[in-house]
Amino acid sequence: MKNRDILWYLHPAEKWIEALPLGNGRIGAMVYGGCLSERIQIDESTFWSGEPSSENNRPGTKELIGQIREVLLKKDYEKADCLGRNLTGNKNNYGTNMPVGELKLCIPEDGRKEADYRRSLDIRTGIANTEFTISHNLFTREVFVSGPHQIVMLQFFSREKEKFQIKIRYDGIGNNTRITGEEDGDYVISGDAREDLHSDGKCGVHLNGRIRVLTDGITRYDQGCIVIDQAAAIELRIGLATNMFLDDPDAIVKEQLNAVQGQSYDELKQIHIRDVQERYDRMDIRLENGKEAGVLPTDERIARAAAGDSDPDLYALMFQYGRYLLIASSREDAPLPTHMGGIWNDNIYNRIDCTQDMHIDMNIQMQYWLAGACNLTEAYWPLFHWIKQTLVPSGKKTAGEAYGASGWTAHVTANPWGFTSLGWSYNWGVFSFGGAWTAALLWDYYEFTKDRAFLRDFAYPILEGAAQFVVDYLFFDEETGCYMTGPSYSPENQFSKDGKNYFLSLSTTCDIVLVREILEIVKKASLELVPADLRRSALEAADLTLVERIDHILPRLLPYQIGKKGQLQEWMEDFEEPIPNHRHTSHLLGLYPFHQIDTEAEPHLKKAAQKTLELRYDNFEITSWGMAMLIGYYARMKDGEQAWKMLNDTVNRLVKPNLASVMSDETSMWCGTWELDGNTGITAGIGEMLLQSYDDRVLVLPALPADWRQGHLKGSRIRGGHTAELEWEEGKLKSFKILGACTDKKRICYGEKEVEVRLQAGVWAIL
Repeated sequence: MKNRDILWYLHPAEKWIEALPLGNGRIGAMVYGGCLSERIQIDESTFWSGEPSSENNRPGTKELIGQIREVLLKKDYEKADCLGRNLTGNKNNYGTNMPVGELKLCIPEDGRKEADYRRSLDIRTGIANTEFTISHNLFTREVFVSGPHQIVMLQFFSREKEKFQIKIRYDGIGNNTRITGEEDGDYVISGDAREDLHSDGKCGVHLNGRIRVLTDGITRYDQGCIVIDQAAAIELRIGLATNMFLDDPDAIVKEQLNAVQGQSYDELKQIHIRDVQERYDRMDIRLENGKEAGVLPTDERIARAAAGDSDPDLYALMFQYGRYLLIASSREDAPLPTHMGGIWNDNIYNRIDCTQDMHIDMNIQMQYWLAGACNLTEAYWPLFHWIKQTLVPSGKKTAGEAYGASGWTAHVTANPWGFTSLGWSYNWGVFSFGGAWTAALLWDYYEFTKDRAFLRDFAYPILEGAAQFVVDYLFFDEETGCYMTGPSYSPENQFSKDGKNYFLSLSTTCDIVLVREILEIVKKASLELVPADLRRSALEAADLTLVERIDHILPRLLPYQIGKKGQLQEWMEDFEEPIPNHRHTSHLLGLYPFHQIDTEAEPHLKKAAQKTLELRYDNFEITSWGMAMLIGYYARMKDGEQAWKMLNDTVNRLVKPNLASVMSDETSMWCGTWELDGNTGITAGIGEMLLQSYDDRVLVLPALPADWRQGHLKGSRIRGGHTAELEWEEGKLKSFKILGACTDKKRICYGEKEVEVRLQAGVWAIL
């Protein structure tokens, strides 16, 4: 079979990480594709343990921060370490997103063997299909999760209409979810999100669900099991909801099922397909090298590419797969943004110290980096609503109680219950700019849409609050003549001084990058709004005061520094690194995803970044998102061969048969869990290799590797809201054009060539 948008296999999934993902932004399904026995894990994004708490910030934190600053200014890292052990937040009933349950379908075996097996996922339609033959009788099972109708649809039938008996269960995974009985023709599901590692085992949401069965057979209920006799075809319509945001989730589920009562499976399927394709088809990518990739199952292609075979089209599939996963996990009407695993839960993170939640010291940001450039700006909205409704109100409390500052902030971990405090572990929890980093995505959205009403009414108050915290949090150091941050970490990393390892220091490079970024964003946003819009005088005066403070601070931040090994320094001092291969490379954020380092104008910083990566990648502490960062760094440095090498190494070491890019392997502390940002980060990185835009510049094919000799990229967004298309042959640009979204001008750069193009709304500019 040859279809660029299909993952397919000749055997069922044996493990969760081999199953195929479906989703509608709220409900996620992992389809194993069994034959007579099938498993489909069906989860719901609001199925969380835990509860809100007003006591996450510890009393005395702001005084402790002041004491630690004093000893850090004296470079007494030992005393800072002793004091810092108490610099944590209260976990309380933080909770975790939990898997809900497995739908199990079983036909009694009669000794006959299956043949002609095939399972697949069409990422252009969001449909998983399983087919197999028993005694010349073809069985077909099809599953999709509808966004427009918010239900799971499953159809299973015998083409020759051979009658069968099938038993159906829905069993909770580490919880009490199950089918509890029959009501009004539906089979009722009930369950509770309870666990005792991240909460007290007594708090969490309640889930309701219903399974509606349509069949030509005879249906009965038997002690938690649906039994269907004498059927040649069955159709299941499944709804799930919790009481996180709903007063009566069971009534909502019943209403959702009733709303489609008069529509056939095929009608609902076509509505679903149109909904997915409207988003998916905005972009198209081809990566080729003149060789026929061959008609191979996806797992074989991955194995061959990992072994060194050239398969550019596999990387094109991975690019679109990242887009598909964001379409499936973050839709404009989704109740929550993606968590570490998107909306899919492999039951790993919620059973270890690292919860299945919204990590905001890298992961959630990377999950959304592709949204603007890959023409999926509506995917941002669950994140934006969560920032406004949850992160900001709680973050204001944390800013005041923990720092004595105005504005709002958040740290490393966050959840739907409003946790914004310092982390509960000293080893990773002291990072004050998770909120500012997350808020920067609002500016990304504006740059890719130029929606001034959004900037003025929605984004600016959030950005302003993030900047207000920053300017209050900074302190001026007379000795250096610079505004300083801290106490803080370079995320999750440590340094060595006098033979001993420490975490806390002042003005890490990551801190300064994020401070500079959020202050520059607010300054630019203010300039965008003030000249064109009449704002209320009080707001304008407050904004003017803030911008004046920003103008005073920006030139007084520490500059980038180069260490004795020629590397870009991670800390203010040129410390030794006890973990030189550490997974985090946050001191390079100014290179990617931000545009603070201009590799052409500042070649010394480019050289230092290259040295940093050379040192860091030796026995790299490999993670999915960490590798995606390396792809982005090399793309920004216009090194297509190294970016391609990082891609190939990722496939070799981290990509599983279902194309999921995982966190290391099963022997690591992360137990080989799947993190969505690994895949979305790959997509963002490939996009950067082919097309970059910032300010008024557009870089065409800045990091094209030799293996991708020909191809095209269509439907990519560039900053300004414009849409670009490019095509190349034999490694050389063949055509490039931009569809203007508004009156604008851009400098188009390709190799050593540069040309200025004036754009008009609705008009193609063709080069």
